[in-house]
Amino acid sequence: TGDFTHEEATDLAIVLRVGALPAPVDIIQNLSVGASLGQDSIRQGMTAGIFGTLMVVVFMLIYYRLSGLIANVAMMLNIFFLFVGLAMLGSTLTLPGIAGIVLSIGMAVDANVLIYERMREEFALGKSIKSGVEAGFAKAFWTIVDAHVTTLITALALFLFGTGPIKGFAVTLSLGILSNLFAVLFCSRLAYDIMLQRRSIKNLKFLRFLSATNFDFMRVRRFTFAFSAVLTILGLVATVQIMRGHANLGVDFTGGSLFLFKAGQEFNLDEVRPVLRDNGFEGADLQRVEGENRLIVKIKRSETVVREQGEAVTAVLQQHLPTKGLILESQSEIGSSISAMLRNTAFKAIGLSLLGIMGYLALRFDLRFGVAATIATFHDVLAVLGVCWLMNVEITLLIITALLTLAGYSLNDTVVIFDRIREIRNKQGEEHMNTVINLSVNQTLSRSIITVLTVFFTVLSLYLFGGAVIHDFAFALLLGLLVGSYSSVFIASPLLTIWPRREPAK
Repeated sequence: TGDFTHEEATDLAIVLRVGALPAPVDIIQNLSVGASLGQDSIRQGMTAGIFGTLMVVVFMLIYYRLSGLIANVAMMLNIFFLFVGLAMLGSTLTLPGIAGIVLSIGMAVDANVLIYERMREEFALGKSIKSGVEAGFAKAFWTIVDAHVTTLITALALFLFGTGPIKGFAVTLSLGILSNLFAVLFCSRLAYDIMLQRRSIKNLKFLRFLSATNFDFMRVRRFTFAFSAVLTILGLVATVQIMRGHANLGVDFTGGSLFLFKAGQEFNLDEVRPVLRDNGFEGADLQRVEGENRLIVKIKRSETVVREQGEAVTAVLQQHLPTKGLILESQSEIGSSISAMLRNTAFKAIGLSLLGIMGYLALRFDLRFGVAATIATFHDVLAVLGVCWLMNVEITLLIITALLTLAGYSLNDTVVIFDRIREIRNKQGEEHMNTVINLSVNQTLSRSIITVLTVFFTVLSLYLFGGAVIHDFAFALLLGLLVGSYSSVFIASPLLTIWPRREPAK
């Protein structure tokens, strides 16, 4: 658990070896990380966080000017509150936890963007600065809450069914969501109130990414439904293959051992493969981490962890390849019994989060909206899973974490569009639903693109600078951002038109 001192761990080991336990103890999971890898991971994670933050800060300053400065201050407060919360909980900062922080940075400005785009609409109607600010916060309030709650539901599912670092990611993401709500809805509003009271704001100028658009999104729904059907089928095939074990599964789901070595000299896999094959490890899968001079060795599953296997592999490599300076940095050993449990709980987490999201949106809107959003989210998860399987990305718990994060975050756009649909529908009526949807999507299109860009900047920094451990996680999130934005417009919204309307009682 990480809560033991060296002396306590030694005493516990002695008790387990010589104590009068009624049954032998079998190790079913063993995870360890060397100091050098831990330092590298933290350094890479912090680098990704700094670059992601800088990109978001610069973008907000250029696009929203003074309001962008307020959003950046709120984002910094959000990060501060997040670290205070982690310190109060005594949480250990892991690489997935850092990923949660970086993702929170991108989400921190999302709510501010929603408020500012509402302000822009109010200013266009001729309202004063004070009235526009008040209306912007008031009209965006529940949309912001709904979007954050849907992400919080997936974080809860991760916490309930995740293990180790995945729980850390869930805790970090949850704290980030809660602190962001406080920073945006209270701190940002307070900053505006103070400046308005002192009359230090003469005007608020924003750049405009898109002028008023009038695209007929509903016209192409048959083509987008067909395209999404292909993505969904691909995802279902991938799911079946993963459940049957016919995919590039990590040791999280197959059981077995994964060892990460750092080399002091350049090496190639053709040198390593015969050494392991001739010394009893003929079934080992080898992978070189490009750009980091590291070697990954994966060994097939077993019911329990084979003790001292890491030491045996290390001894063989160091004896036969002494000039390469191979040092064991981390090892992950999981018995097949616990790997089956991890696989099952991963799918339970996805199912629970989807049900929770559907229930919440059905409560906040109506059942039709909840079902449409859930179908679109299910489509997003399957599409990303299918593409990852097709590209032979290793399916690990981190990938499942990315899918669950996607399930929550991709709903942000959907919730914003649904909120606008409800607002316009109340004015124009249900019989003009196609027009209502087109108008709603066009009115929120600029906001959707901007918020995707801010999160894209932070996830891209994770992908580029986060290192090999987090690389596939960031790739899945990048893919999910694109798929989620597409489905909000072309899947979730059009689905509302094919749901049978309930006629009022006569």
